[in-house]
Amino acid sequence: MLHYQKSSTAMKSKLFSSIIYSILFFCSTTMNAGNGEGNSNSPENKSEKAIATFEMKSFKVSKEGFVSWTAENEHGSLPYILEQFIFDKWVKVSEVLGIGTPTPNSYSIPVILHSGENKFRVRQKGYDKMSRFSDIITYYSKKEAVNYSIINKNQTLSFTGDTYYIIYDPYGSVLKQGYGNSVDISNYTKGYYCIIYDNKLGGFEKRKVLFKNSFCPIVINPLHLFKHKR
Repeated sequence: MLHYQKSSTAMKSKLFSSIIYSILFFCSTTMNAGNGEGNSNSPENKSEKAIATFEMKSFKVSKEGFVSWTAENEHGSLPYILEQFIFDKWVKVSEVLGIGTPTPNSYSIPVILHSGENKFRVRQKGYDKMSRFSDIITYYSKKEAVNYSIINKNQTLSFTGDTYYIIYDPYGSVLKQGYGNSVDISNYTKGYYCIIYDNKLGGFEKRKVLFKNSFCPIVINPLHLFKHKR
């Protein structure tokens, strides 16, 4: 009987030890997977640790409206941000994911050119938060200058061609920006607004409108209403 009890106790001890070792092994494996140990060559880790190292070999703009470049010495797949200088600041106009290999890689992005001088650059930002910029390329477009007018009974801002635009309210806040040849301003309140378009600065007045959702909206001009007849 004593021998049986000792054997039972030994078996329980071995079983307990096996369970403890299994738990320790599982925890160690989980921690290593979470820390990325043993997986340093995975694409995810390479992408996370990539920094901007590209070097431009060529950079050009075509008259058809394509910005193209070839870059080498990429060490990780990072987005290329294409920026265009519009009026007084650099504006992001498009984005393409870099291939991420040291060999030369080529890219091409369609853009909307404004009349006259156009400036472009590309940049990348790595995990270190440091941005790398290309040189600036300049292209002179013979495209006809874009103009604008207020139509549809003071409810639509219309351009003579497609253009990038930014509309500011009377307090300097951006109301809307984008590409196109018209903007719905029916919900804008009465007042003066600034607009950047075709690389130029302009402005327009939004007048008060009665029955704007009807087929015959009426533009109200207080100066004419209260003008005394002589």
